[in-house]
Amino acid sequence: MATSPTLERSVAPRPERPPVTPRSASKAGRIPLLCVVFAAGLMLFVSVDPVRPWILLALTAIMAVGADGIIRSHPAGEFRSLGDTSPYLFVPVLFTLSSGLFLQDVVLSYWAVPSVLGAAVLMGCALYAEYESVAPEATSGAMAHFLLNVITYLTAFGFYAVVYGFNVSLAPAALVVGLVSMLLSIEVFREAEADPIRALVFAAVIGIIAGEARWVLYFIPLDGILAGIFILLVFYLTTGVIAHYLTDHLDRMVLLEFATVSAAGLAIVVGGRMLA
Repeated sequence: MATSPTLERSVAPRPERPPVTPRSASKAGRIPLLCVVFAAGLMLFVSVDPVRPWILLALTAIMAVGADGIIRSHPAGEFRSLGDTSPYLFVPVLFTLSSGLFLQDVVLSYWAVPSVLGAAVLMGCALYAEYESVAPEATSGAMAHFLLNVITYLTAFGFYAVVYGFNVSLAPAALVVGLVSMLLSIEVFREAEADPIRALVFAAVIGIIAGEARWVLYFIPLDGILAGIFILLVFYLTTGVIAHYLTDHLDRMVLLEFATVSAAGLAIVVGGRMLA
């Protein structure tokens, strides 16, 4: 079965990956422990009533510090400051916020436990994938890129749906959608564009387009899930086309696939609206 081109990345050749030292291996081995902390904190957040926002903020800070330490332990990395590791932290940090807010909004009763465990598994995949993406020429590099793209889109969808579920007013909602989309776009473009300034410009364009999509939805009667799917389609289409353009892989077949996926997504949105 062919893999969607949006979930693929072309990377420039890099120096041969150094052997993994016992120290770096032990740091990577802390990922399961960090996932346990994530699951415990997330369960606490979705279980406590009334909601305590500081729990999610504290969990997000813990995940940021933990993920930073894991990324820095990679033998192929040369990280001297937070700016060097920050591109690798966007997905773990934003996924923590997205999953917490989304589960708090939609998960009820006994579904909380399996939902939190599923989120913890995805977090573990994200951390392992970010660690492996430091040296993308490795055998597991392609799978790491695939997982990161999948979790990036899931993270985006969580935020897009939440701005509806929490009845955020239009201007702040468009701002949040635009900012989150820009940060997640940096992850998508990280291996496709070597120039960080150029990648940031493209990511900002994605953020503006996604924010405008949220603004347009103010005039369209869609609920949270369907609206989230619609904005996700916009994010998927724009990031995918630009990523393929940056890697010189944009051709008619790629455009046809994006058009097909977008048409299918729009059919789901329209069908869901008619059945609602």
